[in-house]
Amino acid sequence: MYVSGVNNQAYTAENSKQPGNELGKDAFLKLLITQLKYQDPLNPMEDREFIAQLAQFSTLELMQNLSNDFTSMKAMGLIDKMVYAEKRAENSAGVIPVYGKVEGVSVVNGKVTLHVNGYDIALDEVKEIYSGTIDTQGDE
Repeated sequence: MYVSGVNNQAYTAENSKQPGNELGKDAFLKLLITQLKYQDPLNPMEDREFIAQLAQFSTLELMQNLSNDFTSMKAMGLIDKMVYAEKRAENSAGVIPVYGKVEGVSVVNGKVTLHVNGYDIALDEVKEIYSGTIDTQGDE
C-alpha cells in the first residue's frame, strides 16, 4: 500500500519559491524601522498603530516558526518509511529517481533534508510514501 502526493502539489515553475517575492520578518522589520525613521515629527505615529504593527510582526514570526515545526514533524514521521523521490540533478535539468528507506532527517538553516540510500532529498522531492517495502519485482 502506498500514499501518493506528499504535498499534493506537482512541482512547477509557478510553485517554486522565488526569493524576494515574500515579505519575511526581516523585510517587515526594515519597513517598520524606515517608517519610524521618516515619520513626521509634528504628527508622529499613533501608539495604537505602532502596537498593531508590532503585533503583526510577532504573529508573522510565530506563524513561520509553526510552519517550520510542522515541516520538521512531517519529515520525522517518514523515518523508516519507504519513499520514492525525484532528486533534481545538480547543473542539469534531469532528475534522479531514488527509492529507499528514510534513514534519517536533518534540519540545517531551516531546510529539512531526508537521507535515503546515500542521497540527501528535500521534502518537496518526495513523490510517494509506502507503508511497507517496495516490491521491485513487479506485481505477482
